[in-house]
Amino acid sequence: MRILGVTLVAAVVGATIGAAVAYVETRPGGEAALRPSTSFGPSAAESAAPRVDASEPVYQFGAMQRGTTKSHKFVVRNAGQSPLTLKVGNTTCKCTIGSVSDQPIPPGEAVKVKLEWSALVNPGLFRQTATILTNDPLNPRLELSVEGEVTEATGVYPQDFVFGKVTAGDTKSADVFVMALAQDELNVGEPELSNTETRKFFDVSIVPLKPEQLPNPKAKAGVRIRVTTKPGLRSGRFDQWLAVSTDISDTETIKIPIIGRVIGNISIHGRMWNEDQDVLRLGHVKSDEGAKATLNIVIRGDNADQVKLSVATVDPPELMVQLGEPKKLKDTLIHLPLVIEIPPGTPPMARLDIDQHNEARVVLKTNQPDAPEMVLGVRFVVER
Repeated sequence: MRILGVTLVAAVVGATIGAAVAYVETRPGGEAALRPSTSFGPSAAESAAPRVDASEPVYQFGAMQRGTTKSHKFVVRNAGQSPLTLKVGNTTCKCTIGSVSDQPIPPGEAVKVKLEWSALVNPGLFRQTATILTNDPLNPRLELSVEGEVTEATGVYPQDFVFGKVTAGDTKSADVFVMALAQDELNVGEPELSNTETRKFFDVSIVPLKPEQLPNPKAKAGVRIRVTTKPGLRSGRFDQWLAVSTDISDTETIKIPIIGRVIGNISIHGRMWNEDQDVLRLGHVKSDEGAKATLNIVIRGDNADQVKLSVATVDPPELMVQLGEPKKLKDTLIHLPLVIEIPPGTPPMARLDIDQHNEARVVLKTNQPDAPEMVLGVRFVVER
């Protein structure tokens, strides 16, 4: 009678290859055959693949004055055996990645990837991350991060251009002083407003002042920057940043927020509506359920029944927005329902306005020359 024996043999084939397992079958006459092995280490193809290596993927910016910008160049090396390719992926909170070459990186060579971030957030600790996509099969996503702490800009007073409430059709001004505390002169470049849609409704003037005219007694030089609104600014909250270049050490560019709210004869009310921020908060929404909110647009004034509104733009397009039929309560008071819906089946997304304006937007057009548009923010997260 023939007996067929099967023996399990484990062989270690070096640290870089790993352990291999093979079956040895004993055949009649003592002849043995080695069956194909199953490898738990990298295959030959993986061993010859590119390898992305960033020895310092996290960089400390340290203290950053609010409104300033810093950058750092990360060194990314190809430690593999074939060309490495890089592609810009997602970033958090408006990090900017300098252009990444689309040319493959040969084995053993390195490139520099620049990450830039502006401290346009309130004082406190921060960590910003950018993702680089690679063709490294073991590390297809390389995370590059910068950390630090945002502090108040010591040479800026007050910290913001605060307008409060601005009546539609009127003008209003707000001042900020930019001061040099450690040098006798201060040179300031041309101002630039961040919002290209609304910058035409603001005038900006810069006037040099003597030290005794500045609010900080330690200031040796400084300027007054005055921002003035012009008629035509749309109803609701407005916010953007004014940037000026300076010759202050470590503060080449200062960005100062402009905050205010245009009020008129049209207002919005409803559950989950924040009137101070002009934002509808829908919270966390299940994709298969969706969510809906009905707001009430209130129109007042002698010509209330002559006011017409329409939906101009919706971002993202997945939102459904509909104006209902106006209800006349009296000659000077009209109510108009506005329905905003995240329909069931909307794909997952986050529009939460975290730090730097990622909220959804609904723009309503009016026939009022003093306030031709109304902008509504919508904040939500759609989850599976």
